[in-house]
Amino acid sequence: MELKKRSWFSADKLRQFTLLFVLLLLVILFSVLSPYFLQQSNLMNIMRQVSTNAICAVAMTMIIILGDIDLSVGSMLAFLSVIGAKVYNALPTGLPSAFAALLAVMVVGAAIGCISGIITAKGKIPAFVTTLALMEALRGLANIITGGSPIPISDSDFKVFGSGWILDMIPVPVVLMILIIVLGIFLMKATRFGRHLYAIGGNALASHYSGLHVVRTRVIVFALAGALYGLAAMILAGRLGGGYPATASGSEMDAIAATILGGTSMSGGKGSIFGTLIGVLIIGVINVGLTLLDVSTFWQQVLMGGIILVAVLLDTKSKSKG
Repeated sequence: MELKKRSWFSADKLRQFTLLFVLLLLVILFSVLSPYFLQQSNLMNIMRQVSTNAICAVAMTMIIILGDIDLSVGSMLAFLSVIGAKVYNALPTGLPSAFAALLAVMVVGAAIGCISGIITAKGKIPAFVTTLALMEALRGLANIITGGSPIPISDSDFKVFGSGWILDMIPVPVVLMILIIVLGIFLMKATRFGRHLYAIGGNALASHYSGLHVVRTRVIVFALAGALYGLAAMILAGRLGGGYPATASGSEMDAIAATILGGTSMSGGKGSIFGTLIGVLIIGVINVGLTLLDVSTFWQQVLMGGIILVAVLLDTKSKSKG
């Protein structure tokens, strides 16, 4: 199946430029309203805070472009952070054990994602239902493993992925976020696999008859997403200092909001990692800015719901014009 080449200046590019302009306006607004906003420590705090959502949103972007959705993100983060803490505690303290824990949670995350993809693709069950079931099951398992109590770890080596620094200049989670975003953009824009994702998301049946491996691609995407959730879970566990079964509630909404706001279509076949990054930054700036202004987290949740609704309406309107 032939894929249409996209022109440099398109409705998608216009939306990205608009979002960049909105991001700039938000930065200016919060800089005027709060003298602390543009301080280096606060800017680093924003980047550190958005790193987890950015990595999850990269996974969510691929899933939504494929025409699916994942509601298990928050529970995956909680469950995998608990697994990471358990693995680390079972090994001698030190950086090698931290990397072993990271590898373990990424493998476990990929395995869970693979199972989710197989159930969705082979069983022909909507991803909404599959991941909703996972959301409940994994949160329950996290509480069963820990007895409902957190697993605190004070060792700095365990915290390196969430709280470490490179050359005392750049936070480790920011470096990991940038690496995943660059790899995600390359995968989606410069590989055959990425082109297949767009094709399958646009029309799965036509892609199947054109010789694309629809089921295998769906399973790979969910497995890859699970591995990324594992990385994000270790970053989160490093920031919190251990595995917390009750953490990351609602993280799936943050990832979905950033993805849709960045221009990824809920019906599949359209979207970009770069657009998602802009969406992540807008949400991060709004959250931190409102926190500096002492705006209640409850109102922040209301605003997040409004952002999702507006983004979906814009997506629906653009499709109706097309």
